[in-house]
Amino acid sequence: MAINKKKFFIFIIFILFFYNSPSKSVTNNVLATIDNSIITELDLKKEIEFIKFINKSEIDGNSEKVKKNIIDTLIDRKIKKIEIDNAKIEITEKEIENYTYNYLANYKINDEILHSFYNTKQIEKNYLKNLLIIEIGWTKLIRQIYESRININITEINEEIKKESKNFEDSEKLKNQIINLEKNKVLNKFSNNHLEKSKKKYLIKFL
Repeated sequence: MAINKKKFFIFIIFILFFYNSPSKSVTNNVLATIDNSIITELDLKKEIEFIKFINKSEIDGNSEKVKKNIIDTLIDRKIKKIEIDNAKIEITEKEIENYTYNYLANYKINDEILHSFYNTKQIEKNYLKNLLIIEIGWTKLIRQIYESRININITEINEEIKKESKNFEDSEKLKNQIINLEKNKVLNKFSNNHLEKSKKKYLIKFL
């Protein structure tokens, strides 16, 4: 009788574990492939949860349009990761720390809130870090390739600053701000174009 009770207890534990498992409502089917890399339903679910958390808003995770947009984002991220690795872009821990600090500050999120989210949604603790590593690496890759091609019209910027009638110190500060803004605009165009070109190198399939 004692053995039967023990077996029954183990069975109950198994059932409770199964119904509390995060995978019970999500099958980990493959949704898309990029050469040998895959995007799964679990990847999609995590990204939806993360977007909702960061933006502090609900999104319709059942909408086919929303799913398609997020899968496209995940594919872009996979391709960026492959390109970064191929280019052997180096990223320091200090860069990651600074980028993470600014990112969380921008969204008014602290470490405690972030870790609480990870625990509640059962998402790995380095989820955000991995995303930021890809963004840092991609930005460095684009700058490495295209920064020498940026051509900013300094004459136009100087004319614009003159209209502001500021003192020299303010003028220099404004000039640097405008130059950086214009550089980022150009680099963003290069980034989008480079990503589209990179996509053509890989076999992307939606399943």
